[in-house]
Amino acid sequence: MRVGRGQSITSLYVYDLVYIGSPVLGFWGGKFPQSLASYIKSCSGLEGKKTAAFVTPRIIGTTRTLRRIMKTLEEKGSIVMAFRTIKSISEAKDFGDILSRIQK
Repeated sequence: MRVGRGQSITSLYVYDLVYIGSPVLGFWGGKFPQSLASYIKSCSGLEGKKTAAFVTPRIIGTTRTLRRIMKTLEEKGSIVMAFRTIKSISEAKDFGDILSRIQK
């Protein structure tokens, strides 16, 4: 499922695995879009749900951004099973392989 601007799918009960991706924002990094944080906070069905997070990196703040996304997910009761910084298509495919094993 891909949720873009203006979409409002907030019930995640039916999904086995939910993954969240974001760019790293801010001059020094460490931030992700407020709209994504608000969206996660508005979702139901994350309690006990397997989740994964990934970011597209910057020179500074990549790890901090990833930690903030994971914290936001964990505050909703989800269990972060995997996380990754993705720089290339091959890294995205590798992460997809990991996610497919988690989902089983």
